[in-house]
Amino acid sequence: MRSILKVNWDSNLPIYAISQSELQKNGIHSLLLDVDGTLLNRKSNMIPKSVKNWIIESKKLFSLYLISNNPSKKRIAKIAKELNLRYKYNASKPGKKVTLSALKEIGSEPKNIAIIGDRIFTDIIVGNRCNIKTILVKRLNKNGLPIKFNLTLTIERLISYFIK
Repeated sequence: MRSILKVNWDSNLPIYAISQSELQKNGIHSLLLDVDGTLLNRKSNMIPKSVKNWIIESKKLFSLYLISNNPSKKRIAKIAKELNLRYKYNASKPGKKVTLSALKEIGSEPKNIAIIGDRIFTDIIVGNRCNIKTILVKRLNKNGLPIKFNLTLTIERLISYFIK
């Protein structure tokens, strides 16, 4: 049994630097995308141009779906509308219910789906609980650049080391 905390691909990159061809080589057809921290900074309403461009290119290759723990339907709906993507908000990750609902809508085999997020204890755990691939990315700052030091992720990694 694999650890619920195991990351399939710890990219150490921001989402916009993830290689679409690598995703395809790994059999990925559909992507669940975390929003806050992954696509844009939690305190920002502006999706960085680099992220928008990555989404535009990815939509040509994959089925994309936003899945966020953010309880603000207004915020997530605005982002989803701007990117022209389906979405779920208030997902309660690592709880499975909302994620499984999104997976059902996507309709792909779990082996062909990955979740991309910036948190181990939400995005990675729910991905593992739903038997899909997991990709950890660097959190973005207000300027859309990867943050240099992520205290939350450092703590999650430390705890994960002892939970294994």
